[in-house]
Amino acid sequence: MANPGDILVQGDTDTMVFRKTTAETGGAYVEVEATYASMTDVRPPVHSHPHQDEHFEVLDGELAFLIEGEPHTLRPGEHLDLPKGRLHTVWNAGAEPARFVWRTTPALGTETMYETLWGLANDGKIGRHGKPRPPLLQGAVLMHAYRREYRLAAPPYPAQVVVYPALAALGWVCGFRPSYPSYTVKAS
Repeated sequence: MANPGDILVQGDTDTMVFRKTTAETGGAYVEVEATYASMTDVRPPVHSHPHQDEHFEVLDGELAFLIEGEPHTLRPGEHLDLPKGRLHTVWNAGAEPARFVWRTTPALGTETMYETLWGLANDGKIGRHGKPRPPLLQGAVLMHAYRREYRLAAPPYPAQVVVYPALAALGWVCGFRPSYPSYTVKAS
């Protein structure tokens, strides 16, 4: 469980500082201040949050969004609200670091999902910012466990409903989990 001020680090450049935690808000939302280095080489996968709204506010740099296929750019002082269910991805397309506030409402299991995704990325088990990479079974365990928080745009959702539970069950047998104690943030 994260506490205000706890920090996640991904690689040498990206950070996420918990400003308001699930426990602190009674599950109403989780809010982080994130800094992303340039992401000209990678974009997080297109996805949606079926039960959560997101709010972004850029403090420094700029963020690029692709929302329902339409590009958008936010610069310092600008904000964007994404309602649940909208297909999107967000990345730092600029040369300078982008620092921004990111609120997810309601929190659900978002804190644990962030901890797990960033920990797995640091260990080379998935790509930067959740970009899929083998092993397939770890991805299926994550997608099934966090299906209320995060849903990939592809494969189509009806296929996900059939495939992910079956692969996740096999993943569990093989030792893959939706969270790991070693990835839990330590008090800062």
